[in-house]
Amino acid sequence: MNVLRLTSLVALAFFATFAQAQSAAPKELSALLASQAAAEALTTCDKLGHKVSVTVLDRNGLTRAALKHERATPHTLDSSRGKAYTIVTLGPIFKKDLQSELVAQLAANPAAAALANVPGILLLPGAVLIKSGDEVIGSIGVGGSPSGMVDESCAKAGLEKIASSLK
Repeated sequence: MNVLRLTSLVALAFFATFAQAQSAAPKELSALLASQAAAEALTTCDKLGHKVSVTVLDRNGLTRAALKHERATPHTLDSSRGKAYTIVTLGPIFKKDLQSELVAQLAANPAAAALANVPGILLLPGAVLIKSGDEVIGSIGVGGSPSGMVDESCAKAGLEKIASSLK
């Protein structure tokens, strides 16, 4: 009887630990959500008359979705990726969710200029972090409008499109 209780107790402890580990697993950015965010950002900029490209990255800087307006200029896809990569890489370090805030903070620190030499970093406004609660799960970068702040407003629209699915 004691062996049965002990076995049951061990099994219960195992399953409780397993269940806790399952709930603690980080949320991932699905391809579907990334595509929805990218489409919304592209559409928002298009309605404003801007032909842009949008890149959505996961927390590791890997591309989950990328869209280029058929009339966007060639550099815009690289620009959108650089912005998305910069905010997903440096945003958590400097505690910034918006690329414009990150760029402003770094501009105030002359030593931070060296970050521009890190491969893949593009210190221009136009990207937002994607979070699930307080956890960074990705980023949206937009490139191609005449202003990084317009790019960033389109990225925000993409984030707003998927916000209810991130909770």
